Amino acid sequence: MIELSAKEAGRALGRKAIVAPVARVAIDSRQVRPGDLFLAISGENFDGHDFLEDAFRSGAAGAVVSSARIPSLLAGGLAADRLYPVEDTVRALGALAGEVRRKSGARVIGITGSVGKTTTKDLIAGMAARQGAVVATSGNYNNEIGVPLTLFQLTERTQTLVVEMGMRGLGEIAELSEFVRPHVGVVTGVAPVHLEILGNLEAVARAKTELLHGLPPGGKAVVPQGSALIEEALEGLDREVVRFALEEGAPGRADVRGRLLEASGSRAKLEVEWPEGKAEVEVDWATPARLRNAVAAAAAVWAAGMPLEEVLGGLAEVGFSGSRGQEIEAAGILVLDDSYNANPVAVEAALEHLVARTRELGGRSVAVLGDMLELGPSAPEYHRMTGERAAALGVELLLAVGPLAEHLLAGYRKGAPAGRGLHVPDPADAAEETARIVGPGDVVLVKASRGLRLERVVERLLARKVPAPNGVSTRG
Repeated sequence: MIELSAKEAGRALGRKAIVAPVARVAIDSRQVRPGDLFLAISGENFDGHDFLEDAFRSGAAGAVVSSARIPSLLAGGLAADRLYPVEDTVRALGALAGEVRRKSGARVIGITGSVGKTTTKDLIAGMAARQGAVVATSGNYNNEIGVPLTLFQLTERTQTLVVEMGMRGLGEIAELSEFVRPHVGVVTGVAPVHLEILGNLEAVARAKTELLHGLPPGGKAVVPQGSALIEEALEGLDREVVRFALEEGAPGRADVRGRLLEASGSRAKLEVEWPEGKAEVEVDWATPARLRNAVAAAAAVWAAGMPLEEVLGGLAEVGFSGSRGQEIEAAGILVLDDSYNANPVAVEAALEHLVARTRELGGRSVAVLGDMLELGPSAPEYHRMTGERAAALGVELLLAVGPLAEHLLAGYRKGAPAGRGLHVPDPADAAEETARIVGPGDVVLVKASRGLRLERVVERLLARKVPAPNGVSTRG
């Protein structure tokens, strides 16, 4: 972390200064080291104020606490001069992170979107790594707590910071943007998510584009070419806009364009063109969604001023976040592990890839699809439409998992009366049921919203035992 002086930290907390400089911030008392500043965060299942004594025993120099808790804390014997009361400790966390960000000379790229934001973040980080040290969001650290913790990883050596931003409602990304202050903002796309809170896709687009409206002077917005929802939400934006597209089917002419030159199995050759030139890169993944994300990432690094011809090869060196389109061979089957999350747009893209890979490899296309959450009152219809799309694409077996998934199966059976389908209401039963019905040669897609935890299906498939030629049981 870039050290904050006592005055800088105090300014962030609304004070003249605090007792000592801050070289490290901790929100978990078990991770406190001598000299740390401890922030007492209150969550659903814990309250950091209950662990203040532990933090001080571990050497914390001071603690940021809720003003409302001061009387009880002082009554409990804690020293007033080591406590820094604030109205909201989560906002204080962001304010401290903002001070660290202010001192950093790194180029900052912020990213959000309904689909592909984590993969695009990974791809941006892979390319930026060719230009120097990179800090990027890890895991699900894309909220009001995770984003500040990401900023605390900045050091004087950091050349690029890539921050993923999630949201559940209007105003959340705007608040994150206030202390992240990205030079480049990327919106990967808008799809049906968070509808139970936001109500419609137009509101989703407004929420996502808060990142772009919060860009500082000179900032650049990166958006997909041809998205009417995003273009409408950009109204009034006075920042430069960079548009990207895979050429096929994209209306207009984007600033940064991608074209698939070759695809064989899980490998692809992608050509990327931008105003000053073009280059090719070979990658060991060929899903249309990842290729589109790669073009979005290329547009972001170009907008950030990196020489695209020099960094494009970084796409081939990316380590992707887990359960987002990985292909895994096990026990004679090919598992397409896309189990981390789902919405109707992403599921359709995954189904298209499933069918394409099955045609290449032979065997049977099997889709294990779980509930898509946060779709609001239209959830049953979105599930029915997705089931119909699976049938139209030619998916041969559909395992529908979760309460809402009965609508998936109904749509599938309507479109493919001869297709084989099965409904598993309880996600906990899905792993064993999938292992029972799949066989050697199958290509199996696993995809659902995070709440269903369908990674359990993937884990079970990878642990399947299959008969060896000599009759001895082996693990695939």
